[in-house]
Parts: sequence; C-alpha cells; structure tokens
Amino acid sequence: MRRKNLMKILVLFMLTALVLAACANKDEGNEVELEETKEEEEIFNPEPNPDAKQVSSYDDERIKKQEAIEQEIEEAYENGSYTFDKPFVRLNPYGVSPLTALIKFETMEPTEIEVVVGNEEGQATISKKWEGFETNHNIPVLGLYPDADNIVVLNAYDEDGNKKSTEVSIQTEPVPDEIPKTELVESQPEQMEDGLTFIVPGKNVLYAVDENADIRWYADMPYRLIFNRLDNGNILVNTKTEDEEKYTDLLEMDMLGKVENAYKIENDNYEEGNLLHHDVIELPSGNLLATVHDPDTKYVEDYMVEIDRRSGKTVQEIDLKDVFPEAAYEDYSGEYADRHDWFHQNSIWFDETDNTIVISGRHQDAVMKLSYPDAKIKWILAAHEGWSKEHEEYLLEPEDDNVKFPAAQHAAKVLPDMDNNEDTSDVIIFDNNHVVTRGDKDIGDTYSRMVQYRINEKDMTVEEVWSYGEVRGESFYSDIVGNAQYLPDTGNRLITSGHIAPIEDAKERSSIIVETNDKTDADVVYEIKISGFEKDDGKLAYRALRLPLYP
Repeated sequence: MRRKNLMKILVLFMLTALVLAACANKDEGNEVELEETKEEEEIFNPEPNPDAKQVSSYDDERIKKQEAIEQEIEEAYENGSYTFDKPFVRLNPYGVSPLTALIKFETMEPTEIEVVVGNEEGQATISKKWEGFETNHNIPVLGLYPDADNIVVLNAYDEDGNKKSTEVSIQTEPVPDEIPKTELVESQPEQMEDGLTFIVPGKNVLYAVDENADIRWYADMPYRLIFNRLDNGNILVNTKTEDEEKYTDLLEMDMLGKVENAYKIENDNYEEGNLLHHDVIELPSGNLLATVHDPDTKYVEDYMVEIDRRSGKTVQEIDLKDVFPEAAYEDYSGEYADRHDWFHQNSIWFDETDNTIVISGRHQDAVMKLSYPDAKIKWILAAHEGWSKEHEEYLLEPEDDNVKFPAAQHAAKVLPDMDNNEDTSDVIIFDNNHVVTRGDKDIGDTYSRMVQYRINEKDMTVEEVWSYGEVRGESFYSDIVGNAQYLPDTGNRLITSGHIAPIEDAKERSSIIVETNDKTDADVVYEIKISGFEKDDGKLAYRALRLPLYP
C-alpha cells in the first residue's frame, strides 16, 4: 500500500515538474516574443496619413517581366551540366548592366567561392569572397572592363582550406558614346576610400569609375537623377519605359540589374519628365521618402511623399508651403519664378538620433531641420535677412565672424558624432555660393566649396569646422548641382562640383570630383575631370558617390 502511494506521489511530482517546465518555456518564449515585438516597436514608423494624396503605386508589370527573365536564365542553366571548371556564364544577365555577368555551377564538395576581376598588369583589382560552404553557386561578377577580353579568376576553398582556381574569359562591348570624357588628374589609392566613384548624371548614362578613372560599371537604361544605395545593398534608380516620355519608374535593383521592387510615380498636374526631381532616401522603416512636385497646385519642387516599400502606396506627405507664410512662395521673384519653383528642394537626409529630416532649399539659400512627419521647424541654417517673424526664432546664430552661410547649396547631410557632445550636430553641404534670395553677394560666384558646420541645437548656434574649395576660386565654382559625401572608413570627403564654366558664357561645361583628407588644409588624394558636354544637356555630374561595387 505504501509502495503504491509512493508511486502515486512520484508520478504526481513528475507531472508537476513537467507542467512547471512547460510554463517556464512558455514564459521564456513569451519573453522572446516580447523582446522581438519591442525591437519592432523601436523602429521609427509613424502611423500612415489616411489623407495623403496617392502619387505612387507598385509596378506589378515590371516585376512580372523580371520573373520571366529569371525563369529563362534558370531553364538555360538546367539544360546543361555546369561545373567549377566549366561554369554557366551569362553576360549582362538582365539587360541592364553590361559590365557584369552571372556565373552558376555546382561543386561536389561544399566550398567557398572568390571571384577576382582585373587580373592583368595596370588594372585595378576588384574581388569578392562569399562566406559559407555551399555546393550550388550563383556568383555575380562585377567590375568588368569595357571593350575587353576579361580574364576572371574563380577561387574555390574547401573546408580543409585547400584552394582550387580556374579562369573564365568574358568579352565585353565598348561603352556608349553618350558617356562624357572622364580623365584622371590625381590618384593615391593607398590614401583613398575603397570603392568605385559613381557618376550620377542629370539625364544620361549612370556609370562608375575606379582609381584609374577607368569605367567599371554602367547602367544601360533611360536614367535621370535618382541614385542611392539601400541598407540591403540594392540601389534605387529613376527610369522609364521606351513608350513613356516622363520618368515615372522608381526601381530597386541589385548591381547585376535584377529588379527587386518597382514603383510608379504619377502627377498629371506636372508636364515635364522629372517627376522624381532630386532625391529619394530610405527611412528606418524601410519605406522611401521622395522629393516630388505638388500634385494639386502650380508650385513645384516643394513636396515630399513617403512610399510604402511593400505596397507602393503613399503613406505620408509634406507640403513645404505649410512650413512657410504665403508670401514666401506667392511673392517669390528669384530664379525659376516663372516655373513657380520658389523652394527648389534638392536633398533629404534622415537623422536617426532624433527622427528628423534635414533638407536643402536652393532658392531660399537655406538648410532646415524638420520633425517628421509633422514638419515642425527645429532650426534654420541661413543668412538672417528676409525671414518672417515666425521664423526668426529658428535661425542659427554664428559663433564668430568666420561663419559664411550657404547660398544655392546642395546635399545637406548629418555626420556621425564628431566631438562627443550630445548637444551638437555636424552637418556637411556643398555650398555653391550663388546667392538666390539671401547671402553675401560680395563673395558670391567666386568659388564653391564643401563645408562642415557644427550646430549646437541647445544654444541655437553654428560654427564652421572645416571647408575645402575656396583656394581653387572660380575654377571650382559651380552655379548649379553638387554633392558632399563623408567617407567613414578614412574620414575623407568626396566633393562634386558639377557645372563649371571654363570662361564666362562658354557653352562647354565640366565637372570636377575631388577626394580630400580631413586636414584643415586638406590634401587631394583623388581627382577626376568630366568634360565634353554643354550647358543643359544632362551629362554633367549631378552627384558623385564613393561606394563599394560589392555591397
């Protein structure tokens, strides 16, 4: 009897232990779920605005065409038997990127693959090794030389560290005649930031050059203005189909040209082609924030919309006319007033430290920080004349007489913390130094520069901590376009002066792209000159960006 009762007690004890363990596991699982939910909640993603005007949509037709290309490539591959020594090779696999190829093959044993391009004397080497031992391999080959029989080296490493190599020959075509002349002025590769220099035109061929100014990538597609890299390594580009006049398509694609997402932009109220006129950036949520035109009024280049990355729907809108008094846009009489282009927004930057946006308005000679998405002013970096009383409290006060305010500036960006002070924020711009509405006309049009400002958001003050361009005078002066990029690995800066006239009223124009170090008296470590284009033909360097070819 005692033995029977003892058995019952033991069974009851074991059942209780199992229940407690299950509860603990459940609680632990719930805790993980809560942590994941908390992480998701911490990603800044405001509630959609139900009243936002719909100017964007997802382009299912473009994606279907991409899927058909993918299927054709896979069928071609499946119809053969491809090995490491005799791989499947498809040059320009998606018809967009002629200096790339897709290589596919199988290996008997799991291996890691490395690809090396630029293996001959005098060539700049571009290589990539993929971590992870696999037997099925899909290798993107990037950075082929144009009009050349490229020798591409493949290296295979097994789990014991043994290496096996093979070579693949890939013949490419010459680059299009539309690409302007790109010549090397200075190159010190050991001091440069790694990557290629991507030349972003106003309306022409998007291309990239290496340390020798040799073209190593370009996009064979109608193209206009928009180019940025996303967190997943893909790029954003603005294009159109052959039967369209307006540049209505915003594509997310990889460096081979494979389209991952596609969106249509519509605005029947705007007659010209550049519906996406200057910038599109990625927000922390993954959505896209784009500069567009007002869909309901005559005013242009003063509107932003947030595009849902998955659905393509417009989920937020900002009308900059709501940030200014009516007189600012109704009475504007400066450049392009006949086009109702009173603000001319040419850049956006999202500041994740406080979930704000920093924007540049060329025709107001002003850089502004706004809350997002309600667009409340935080500060204004601009000369102080001509502002309404309601704006005066937001104007930054100069720390000393060395501060020159921007004029017709471009490419405002927030830097990482540069002085270990939570009250300050460092902002870079390309200061064209061409006064439109306000600024110092005595020194206007005499030089352009990249400048780094340090803004104390607590005291509402600003100082200059670095600049480059003044000493080069008019030879570096660009009345329109330009870019400033901070290069994080070296601390270098890449500067685009995109529209330089050799002499006044000359038809021919040039662009100069310079990489300097961060010294007070900065040294040039890389410089290229782009020439062979005329005013307003779109071939200028609207921006240049240094990016790794393999993200």
